[in-house]
Amino acid sequence: MNYRFDDKIGRRLLNAALFLCVLLFIYMANLTLDVSEQFMLGWGGVFILVVAKRRSFFQKPLGRILFLVIVAFISLRYFLWRTFDTLIYTGPMDCVMMSLVYLAELQVSLVHYINLFVNLWPLKRRIAPLPKNQSLWPTVDIFIPTYTEDVEITHVTATAATLLDYPKDKLNVYILDDGSSEQRRNNPILASAAWQRYNEMQEMSARLGVGYLTREKNEHAKAGNLNEALKKTSGDLILILDCDHIPSQDFLQKTVGWFLKDKKLFLVQTPHFFINPDPLEKRMGSFGDAPGEHEMFYRAGHPAMDLWNASFFCGSAAILRRKFLDEVGGIAGDTITEDAETALGLHGKGYNSAFIDRPMVCGLSPETLEDFLVQRTRWCQGMLQIGFLKNPMGISGLSMPQRLCYSSTYLFWFFGFARFLFFIAPTLFILFGLQIYHASAGQILAYAMPNLITSFIASDYLFGKYRWPMYSECYEGLQSIFLLPAVLGVICNPRKPTFKVTPKGKNQTQDMLSPLAGPYYLMVVIMLVSVPVAVYEWITYPIYRDVILICASWVLYNLAISFASLGIFWERSQIRRHHRFPVKGKITAFLEHDKKIIIDGEMMDLSLSGIGFKFPISDALKQGDIVILKTNDSRGDVHELSAKIMFLANRKGFAICGCEFTELEQRFADVVKMVYGDSQRWVDFWEHGGTQRPSALYMMYQFIFMAGKGAKFGIIGMWRFGRESLKSAWTATAVS
Repeated sequence: MNYRFDDKIGRRLLNAALFLCVLLFIYMANLTLDVSEQFMLGWGGVFILVVAKRRSFFQKPLGRILFLVIVAFISLRYFLWRTFDTLIYTGPMDCVMMSLVYLAELQVSLVHYINLFVNLWPLKRRIAPLPKNQSLWPTVDIFIPTYTEDVEITHVTATAATLLDYPKDKLNVYILDDGSSEQRRNNPILASAAWQRYNEMQEMSARLGVGYLTREKNEHAKAGNLNEALKKTSGDLILILDCDHIPSQDFLQKTVGWFLKDKKLFLVQTPHFFINPDPLEKRMGSFGDAPGEHEMFYRAGHPAMDLWNASFFCGSAAILRRKFLDEVGGIAGDTITEDAETALGLHGKGYNSAFIDRPMVCGLSPETLEDFLVQRTRWCQGMLQIGFLKNPMGISGLSMPQRLCYSSTYLFWFFGFARFLFFIAPTLFILFGLQIYHASAGQILAYAMPNLITSFIASDYLFGKYRWPMYSECYEGLQSIFLLPAVLGVICNPRKPTFKVTPKGKNQTQDMLSPLAGPYYLMVVIMLVSVPVAVYEWITYPIYRDVILICASWVLYNLAISFASLGIFWERSQIRRHHRFPVKGKITAFLEHDKKIIIDGEMMDLSLSGIGFKFPISDALKQGDIVILKTNDSRGDVHELSAKIMFLANRKGFAICGCEFTELEQRFADVVKMVYGDSQRWVDFWEHGGTQRPSALYMMYQFIFMAGKGAKFGIIGMWRFGRESLKSAWTATAVS
């Protein structure tokens, strides 16, 4: 008798085999070994990973899986030991803090294990070309939601949207202005500003030839704004751009094709690229020299999730299919991260998503620490809301990998709770004698240290090209103390958080100590106090020396992280019209009054207001001259603009020239096209930021350097703040 192998039976057999492998894996990870045997096993695994990390075999799918299995094995042995051998009751307060620290480790471990699976093999999706017959192309509506941001910011984005390379009869641009709603225009306090904004926005929209939509009430924040626009428009696809997210000309050419290729596709998401440093990058001086914080999420995380059909909507720089949005009632609004919530619902319906790994939209990072934390708090609260209110593991229609991808994303945001506990745990033992981690020095060396080093190796292996570990430590350490209340708030009441717009384009008019500095400085002071106490206890209590040494080392590591971030609280004045970014390419300059004098040079930097370039030293150009600048972009477009030389100096055998565009208002669209139209600029910038993993010694040097620099700026900030406070108090006393 002949039997046909059925796909369903095959899947069941495969699942059964995988389940048995997992059981065997867990059994082996739980084998009882003495400390010396575990020491050999743990450090042997670390040695294998260090050697294997650079080998070509381990950069291929099978080798990558094997590498991650070794990582998981070492980590699982640690966590099983931690769970069954170290949780010992010694008193009520000890038990409470021990349980909290264990929960923090549980969160870190869950995210770690899920990420090992999610990142098995990131998908590098190719561009799907559009057909030559343009009649087959879908119509596209571009939504630019805005609230109280500066009108000029929206003006740049709307102008760039009108320049997109797409048939004009199939493209409509709409500004969705929630800052000028009827509700705000009728509010006695807000009316004046709202009416002024309303008139400016209408005039700008008419000049650009784009649609202008506002609504009666500001209900359901950004989701409500988008849903109101959906009722008034009819395009097949919706491109959503935050008002500070400027698209390159080729955006639609490189994204729309996937909607024709996959009829079940509801989303094409692209990376968010930022033209300016965030507050930490600004203080650490890492912008452009090291990968940005967002790059791990967009250059590693999203391609990894795309393999599992789990890349999700990130609120901007994305296209959605209207038909599927209508099917689920539009943009979701139960949480304050309406983007990920919408994608979760559509994935649950069985629809597909895609991620195009090319930066084609340029945005603005928050300028101040306060604005940065407003943004991160909203992300944290919204993703935790998805976990509590939606529970990805329980949504029908999702595949198991999709459930894990969404779960990993919301579980990650508990790091505020975990990091804070890791900061205070060693000081609790040193200052108060709380016994929260029951292990000998030998067990720490055999179990905990191999696990810790393995996690760094795994992070470098998976994300090293796009995220340097020390920067992650600083970012998460800084945010932890401020995100802890947000985490606790969502746990207590998941429906309480409200949507807060991230301020963009703000300038700092004077140097100042951030009002947020107090809690962080207090935490640093407590850790500093614990160091001499640890020295005293090490001398006084010899029996506890191994534990004291471990805790003191832990405190010093926490202090290094804290010092590296400390300088951010002293915020320097910053007043600029537009952000400059490095560029490369040939440029030709000739005098407006004598076009026979031609200078060939290399572009250095570019902004909406001007350009910098270098050329062989020559007397042909002088400060104050009006020049015509001519350059080509990677698309083959020729740009020719007039500029005034504002700066001219000789450096290292070249003349360095800084120019300001002279016809910015008259030729605004041409300037926007030149500055933002070519997405290859953003690709070059990302590559310039570095995709080479730095050596361990270099990373250690950078970490120590950043800690010293941060401590210096932190102390200077406190000194100036104290001096100014005393001056103000003395002046007030003298006047009275």
